[in-house]
Amino acid sequence: MTKLRIVLFSAIVGTFVSIIAGFAHADRIVILGMRIPYGLILALSICVLTNLWLNRQFQTRLAGTVFVVSWVLVTLRMAIESPTGDLIFTVTWYSTAYIIAGAVLLSMAAVLPAMRQPETHKPEINGPELAQQIDPQSQA
Repeated sequence: MTKLRIVLFSAIVGTFVSIIAGFAHADRIVILGMRIPYGLILALSICVLTNLWLNRQFQTRLAGTVFVVSWVLVTLRMAIESPTGDLIFTVTWYSTAYIIAGAVLLSMAAVLPAMRQPETHKPEINGPELAQQIDPQSQA
């Protein structure tokens, strides 16, 4: 795959995942009267795992680096107030944690060496095993 295709695919995936994670980070659930911000962990996990998957899929860190750049651009856009007053990242501890932890974790994941794809190994058959497989009745 050419580098241009890797960059374009990673940028598109990075944009979509960053938008989803940007909204999901603020999700919370109430259990026994306690608010648990599971969305923060979910959003960070999705971003880091997608980054690692892109590096592994394309066998280059370029894909992960483009993903991180896309994440930063989308996160900055969501953190800036729009002219109509809409703001996605409000000033809360989980928004701040998402931005700081996301930057650190994604930077760490982007510089890791790309994991290798699993090899499909076909065993070689030699000598008598090959003859038995070709003509099993001759052995009987």
